[in-house]
Amino acid sequence: MDDVIREEPGAETTAAETTAAETTAAETTGAETAAAESGGGSEGRETGGRIEERPEGLGRIYLRRFRKHTLGKTGLAILIVLYFIALFADFLSPFSMTWTNKSQPYRAPTGVKLIHQGPGGRRLRPFTYETYIRNVALRTYGRISPRSIRAVSIANFPGVQELRETAQDEDAGARKRRLLGEIQRFYRLERDDPLRARIAREIDELEGDDDPDARRIIEVGRENVRGEWVPRRLILARGNKNFLKLFGRGIRYSFLGLIETDRHLLTSRTGGFHPFGTDALGRDIASRLFHGSRVSLTVGLAGAAVIMVLGLLAGGISGYVGGITDTVLMRFTEVLIAIPAIYLLFTLRAALPGDLGSTQVYMLIVIITSVIGWSGIARVIRGQVLSIKTEDFVLSARTMGLSHLKIIIRHVLPNTFSYAVVQVTLSIPGFILGESALSLLGLGITEPQSSWGLMLAVGRNFRVVSDFPWVLIPGLFIFLSILAWNFFGDGVRDALDPRSRH
Repeated sequence: MDDVIREEPGAETTAAETTAAETTAAETTGAETAAAESGGGSEGRETGGRIEERPEGLGRIYLRRFRKHTLGKTGLAILIVLYFIALFADFLSPFSMTWTNKSQPYRAPTGVKLIHQGPGGRRLRPFTYETYIRNVALRTYGRISPRSIRAVSIANFPGVQELRETAQDEDAGARKRRLLGEIQRFYRLERDDPLRARIAREIDELEGDDDPDARRIIEVGRENVRGEWVPRRLILARGNKNFLKLFGRGIRYSFLGLIETDRHLLTSRTGGFHPFGTDALGRDIASRLFHGSRVSLTVGLAGAAVIMVLGLLAGGISGYVGGITDTVLMRFTEVLIAIPAIYLLFTLRAALPGDLGSTQVYMLIVIITSVIGWSGIARVIRGQVLSIKTEDFVLSARTMGLSHLKIIIRHVLPNTFSYAVVQVTLSIPGFILGESALSLLGLGITEPQSSWGLMLAVGRNFRVVSDFPWVLIPGLFIFLSILAWNFFGDGVRDALDPRSRH
C-alpha cells in the first residue's frame, strides 16, 4: 500500500485546466497562421486576447476576383492605352488632324533611320527621307536628290495652307530662282521687298554651307493666334532628310483645353514623317487616327451611360408598378427589339437634317444608338425587379411611407446594378460599331472631322485597298477596341457573378 501513489485533491482539476489552456493556445496559433496564409479573406483585430473578424467588403471581393481574370486584365490594359491616346491626341499626333501635303497622296508608311552621318561623324539623330511622287497613276515615290533645297512654311494653327516647295535643279542658280519665285507668290512679296532680299542671302549661304543637311529658320512676320501674337516662320532645308525631334515644335493646340502649346511627342518640322502613311488627300493617317479615337471611343461611353439610365428606369418602373404601365412599356420595348437595329439606325439618321455640325452629329449618333440599345436591358431589369419588390426590405420601406419613386431609386434599382454594369460594359462595342457603320456610309461624322469609321470609308474601293492597304489601319483599331471591351466585360461579369469559378 505504501507503493500506491495517492493523488491530492484538485490535481485532476489542475490537469484539466492545463490541457484546456494548451488547446486554446493551439487554436489561437492556428487561427493566426490561417489568417496569415489567407492574405485577406477577412480582416481582424485583437480585443482582450480574442480576434474579432470583419467580413471583406464587396468591392474588395469583386476586385480580387477580377485580378484573377487574365483576359479581363488584358482588355483593361488595352483600353487604358487607347483612351490615353484619345485624351492626349494633340500631343501624341505628329501633325494636326487637318494637316495636308497634297503632293504626297497615298504615301506608304515611312521608315525611320536612327543613325545620321554628318560632318561630325556618326551619331544618334533619327530622320526620314523626303520623297517625291514619280508615277502619279501608280502612286510610286522616289527619294529627292541630296543637293535639293526645300522651302517649308510653319503653320501656327490647323487649317492654314503651308508652302512646301522643293528645288531639285542641278544648277544652284536655278534652285534659287525656283524657291524665290514660290516664296514671293506665297507671301505676296514685292521684288524690292527687304524680306525677299534677306531670303535670297540665306539661300546663298545655305548653298555654301559645309553641312549637306543645313537648316535656316527665317521669321517672316507675326500673326494673331487666339489673342496672342506669334511669329510666322519659314524653314530653308538643304538635303533630303527630315529630322525627328522628341517633344518638338509643331502646330499649336490647346492641351486638355487648358494650356496653349505647340509641343508634340515626336514630329518633324519639315514634314515627311508618316508612321501610318497618308490618305487620298495627303493627310497624315496617324494624326487623324489619334484624333478620331475621341469620337469612336467616347461615343460608346456616352451611349452606354444613356442606355443604363433609360434601361434601369424603364425596367424598374415597369416591374415595380405593374398593371397598364408594365404592359405599355414592355410592348414598346418588344416593338423596338423586333425591328432590325441596323435599319432602325439608318432610318432615324436619314429622317434628321443632314447639314448639322460635327458636335450635333456626334450627339445625334449617341441618341440614335441609345434609342436602339436600351430595350434589352430594360426587359431583364424588369424581371429582376419583379422578384426584388417582394423582399422584406422593400416591404419595410413601404411601411415607413416612402414614395414609390424613392423605393425604386434607393432600394430596388441598386440591387440590379451588378447586372446593369455587366450589360453596359458588353454593349459598348455595339456603339462603336454603330458609329463606324454610320460614318462609313456617310451618315455620321463628316469631313474635315475624323472618326475611325469615316477613315474606313475609302475601303469601299477595292483598288484602293489592294494598292494601299495601310488605309485599313483604322479597322485594326476598331477590332482591337471591341476585343478589349469584350475581354474587360467578361472579366467584370465573372467578378460580379457569385457562381463564377473566379
